[in-house]
Amino acid sequence: MKSKLIIKYLLVFVLLTSLASCEDVLEPKIYGDLTEDNFFNTEADFNAAVVALYNPFSIDWGKSDPGVGVWYVSLYNANNRSYLMRSMLSSDILWNDWDPNILNFTWGPSTFNSNGAEGSTYAKIRFVARATDVIDKISKSDVNESVKNKYIAEAKTLRAWLMYILYDFFGPVNVKIDAETLSNSEITPRLSDEEYTKIIEQDLLDAIATQEIPDSYNNNLAEWGRVSKGVARMLLLKLYMHKKDWEKAEVVGKEIMNMEYSLDEDYANIFTEKANSEIIYAIPSNDAMPNWYMQHLFPGDYAKGNAGSKVIERGGGWYGYAMPWDVYDKYEVGDLRTNTIITEYEADWGGMVDRNSSWFKGAIPLKYTGIQGNGPSYAIDWVVFRYADVLLLVSEAINEQRGPNDAYQFVNQVRERAGVAPWSGMTKEQFRDAILEERGKELFGEGVRRQDLIRHGKFIEKAIERGVTNAKPHHVLFPIPEDVIIEGEGVVKQNNGY
Repeated sequence: MKSKLIIKYLLVFVLLTSLASCEDVLEPKIYGDLTEDNFFNTEADFNAAVVALYNPFSIDWGKSDPGVGVWYVSLYNANNRSYLMRSMLSSDILWNDWDPNILNFTWGPSTFNSNGAEGSTYAKIRFVARATDVIDKISKSDVNESVKNKYIAEAKTLRAWLMYILYDFFGPVNVKIDAETLSNSEITPRLSDEEYTKIIEQDLLDAIATQEIPDSYNNNLAEWGRVSKGVARMLLLKLYMHKKDWEKAEVVGKEIMNMEYSLDEDYANIFTEKANSEIIYAIPSNDAMPNWYMQHLFPGDYAKGNAGSKVIERGGGWYGYAMPWDVYDKYEVGDLRTNTIITEYEADWGGMVDRNSSWFKGAIPLKYTGIQGNGPSYAIDWVVFRYADVLLLVSEAINEQRGPNDAYQFVNQVRERAGVAPWSGMTKEQFRDAILEERGKELFGEGVRRQDLIRHGKFIEKAIERGVTNAKPHHVLFPIPEDVIIEGEGVVKQNNGY
């Protein structure tokens, strides 16, 4: 069932975007023969239009956008140029030396051309306009209001998610959210921070208020992979935390707590059991759209190693990513989360490799211990949002407002599941530092570390600590690609410092 659904997503995407004619990144309008008069007339039409908007969120290697004839890296795949990986590789949580610009903070406006793999994240701005187009055409159709509401809510959630990703990396950009301007070739300036984030917030609030979309799809595998109210609330929580609106973050976080999600008793199970109760959203995977992350973790001479009590046997990998030993050493003795990390292995030449081996740069942060076979890819869903993240974010938001006393109850659920002692007796400042490190242990390899460090004001500090002397305050945002600035003819302004 799932493989058929994913294949359907791909076919629909080709159907819609093959009709596009986008000359540049600032002209992302979908042109073609599909209009509200001849296409948006049935629920099947709505579904076809909306599922095409999921295309950027794939974990597969990348996809060609027929609208511009350019191949792009997908947002959540293991390529070191993706949104997911740059969110980790620019931080202290994951080692990689494939991309010296990210490693050394030497990137600049010319590093990330928007019409190539390097600028793949920024290029997703086109899909914001496409979501706007879909929302507009559905709203103008004559189909039943209940059906329209369902797909509009889904499209708004996806638009908000794309806008949040762009905001996370680049700050507010000049997205097109007014359907009346989609055919207008005039270049508009970037929105203000307030204007931009208000659009994201309102899209998500609209989706949450819509009765026609469910709280989750965890018990509906036929629709697994679609966004829900749980996803909309999670994105809203992320937005409020990004803006340090602690009060709103606490409120929406507790709303998620009152939904049907819960911590899984076994940490490792989160990443082996599909649609378990802890997962708020995961990107579906199958043989046609595989997960490549694990292939990047294993050294070329790997044969066998232990992740806790589980023996992981497979051939060698590409060994592009590793958990630095100083990061691994922060785990407390007996922390069950280390059971998803491999610290030594038997090599294919018969010897043992451990941290004393010079070429073993760090531990193997496997996390997905259910893999079987040599890969290089696996049909394993990629977990994006989960309940433990909510508990830790709410703890942080509470501490920032009134200190840690009311926050312990939430972070301690996560720690007790990990088999380590609960917290108590901290000052507000001690709790703030501790929660940042706790998130690093709980959520390693899940793409949140850069956001966390920036929110805590430690992104540049941590880079300098690990020897990145070029790291400067302006690096908390990536630059707008140079070709966009040139195309913008002075209207689109560059981020400060570049």
